[in-house]
Order: sequence, then C-alpha cells, then structure tokens
Amino acid sequence: MKKFRLLYLFIIIFLIACFYTTLVYNGVWLKITLGLGSLSFIGFILWFIFAFYFTLTLHELGHFIAFYVQKVKLRAIYLTIFVFYKDEKRWHFTIKPKLWILFGGLVVPDLGEIKTEEDYELLSAKFRKSLIAAPIVTIVLLSISLITFVLLMIFSPNIHLNGLITLNTLYITLISTLYIYTFGLSNQMFYGDFVAYKKMKEDPIFKLAQIDQYTMFSLNDSKETVKFLWEKSRETLRSTPLNGTMFYHVVITNYLDGILKNDYPIDSEIEEKLKHLNLNTLCRSEQGLSLAYDLCFYDYKKGHVEQAYKRFERIQTKIGIKLDEKMALYLRNKSAHILHLEDHQDFLNEKDNLYIGQAWIFEALIDPYEMLIAYHKPLPYVEYSCPVVFDEPEEQKSDLS
Repeated sequence: MKKFRLLYLFIIIFLIACFYTTLVYNGVWLKITLGLGSLSFIGFILWFIFAFYFTLTLHELGHFIAFYVQKVKLRAIYLTIFVFYKDEKRWHFTIKPKLWILFGGLVVPDLGEIKTEEDYELLSAKFRKSLIAAPIVTIVLLSISLITFVLLMIFSPNIHLNGLITLNTLYITLISTLYIYTFGLSNQMFYGDFVAYKKMKEDPIFKLAQIDQYTMFSLNDSKETVKFLWEKSRETLRSTPLNGTMFYHVVITNYLDGILKNDYPIDSEIEEKLKHLNLNTLCRSEQGLSLAYDLCFYDYKKGHVEQAYKRFERIQTKIGIKLDEKMALYLRNKSAHILHLEDHQDFLNEKDNLYIGQAWIFEALIDPYEMLIAYHKPLPYVEYSCPVVFDEPEEQKSDLS
C-alpha cells in the first residue's frame, strides 16, 4: 500500500484541480469568493457554532426519535453543555459547563421493565435501530447540504446568501465527515455508532453490558428486571469464554452483585471461570480493580475469610501506578470496611473522599454519591479464627510422668 500512496496523492490533486477548474470556468468560484468576502470575521465564528450545534442536534435527534417511535421512553438528551432531562413529572433544562469534555451529545433512554427473553431481544433490536438511525441522519444531512449548495451556486444571484451557504456547507461537510469517520472507531472506552451497532448484534457480552448499565436510569425500579438480568448474566458467562474486556468485567460484576446483595445462588461452572481471572491484569484498570475487590467480597460471602483477606493484601501490591490515586484509596478503604478489616465509616461519610469517576456526567438523572453509599454497608460478619494448641513444656511433661 505504501508504494501507491504517492500515486493516490497525485490522483487526489488532479481531481481537486479538475473540480477547481470547473468552478472557475462556470463562474461559480467567483460567486464563492465574493460571497465569502462579504462576511465579517465574527460571522465565520457564529456560523461555525451554528453548524456545529445544527449537525450535533440532528444527529442526537436521530437516536432520540428512533427510540421514541419504537415506544421506548427517554430520560435525557445531551448537547454538549445543554441538557434536557425528564423526572417523574416533566421535562427540565439545565446547563452544565463541565460537559464540554464530551464535545458531543448523548441520548439516555429509559428501558423500562425486562422480564422475559422476548422483552430482552425486542429491546436489543430497538437499541440497534436507534444506534444506526443517527449515522443515517448525518449522511442524509451531508448529502442535502451538498446538493443545496450546488443548486444555489448555479441559480442564486445574491452574493451574501452565496457566502452564507458556502460557509455553512463547508462547516457541515467538515463536521459531518468527522462524525462519519468516528462511526467506525472504537477502543476500550469508546465505540462509534457503526461499531456499537455491529457489536449489539453479534456480541452477547457487549449487548448485555450496555442494557444492564442503562437500566440504572429507569424511573421505576423493578425487582423482576434485576432478577432477569442476573439470570441473563449467569447464562451469558456460562456460554462465553473468559476474556479481559471492560464489558466482560461489567457482566461479572452484575453476577457477583446478585450473590452479594440478593443472595442469589452460586453457579459452580462460573466459579471455575472466576478462578482463572488474572489479578495482575485486573489491577491495571478502574473497572478491573473494582472487580478484584468484588472477588474479595465474594470469597468472604462464601465464608472463605482467609482467602478474601489474602486476596485483599495481594491487590495492594499490584495496583497499577497509572490509576487515579483518589479512586484507589477510596476502593481500598471501602473494601477494608466492608470486609471488617478496618473501620472507615468516618472516611466514607465524607463526600469529598468518594470517587464517582465519569458518573458526574449523569448528575441530572441520578445521584452518584447516593448510589455509592448503598455499597458501603459491611457484609454480614463471618468469624475468622483457627484453633491454637499450646504444647506443654518438656519439664512439666516429665514431672507428670
């Protein structure tokens, strides 16, 4: 491929030159330059802001409307710092300047109750359709913008209008092209719409993790949903090979939560798989470290107190140096408190000591600190003791004899 790069470059330059020549020959280039020249500097900035929010809003509305027409309730739509969200009564609007970090948008559905396999698969299909709807909207918008630009450049005599249309089309083309490029990207933390759509269709671990995580935004808690998703987690863990992805860890965490919080039964087949989790690997990521401590709770819950304490000690020697120190300290003290190793109630009562990670993004929908507090309660105490045999001194033995 490398030896053809220069050829590709020449072809692209040739096509650009042909396009430019066509514009000049037909007088379109003159319309473009005169039109752009009629705009002020502040106009360039304002039209970029307009184009950015215009493309972003239409993209997110693609997700939003796809959920809506499929009768899936909505909790929120994020447009960078602007958040429209719904509580039990009505919709609200707020501005969160910190959300600039997203540099994009987000739609949060209320998935409602999931009681059966049919409910689960139907909801998965609706989720997939919503994922693919937004890219389609973006591609259609780009196509319409280019067609409109060509028509106006041919027929419009208004110089200022030509400038506005040219600038707007340029911005929409650049932003939409960037969106389309990101649709196919992915890493451990980010999945573009095309990739997420494919994984929702083909990867049972990814699908379950996504649906399970979004249930936290439901306005109505459902014990049936919790039980079904736990059963689904158990079934999925049994039928899929062990792997180290973040989503696999999410599914394991959900399985362990059911055992720790709801006393659901332990699955012997999954028990064997958990033994093969690599502690060194787990302790290098935030989700993995949290899971490592959950395994300590799991051991303690089973009555294997010594094993739980030894795992806790090993974790302290393996925590990745790149992990957030506040997060590591919070998980360490919380876990020691839950395992009855140390009393950290005062530490856990201080809000500033709690680590919520990226959950602050959803503060309009949930209270992340309140959710953490629910996980601070120590496990039911299990006695940890062993018999001690005192040998009698040799002199005393001889006297007795």
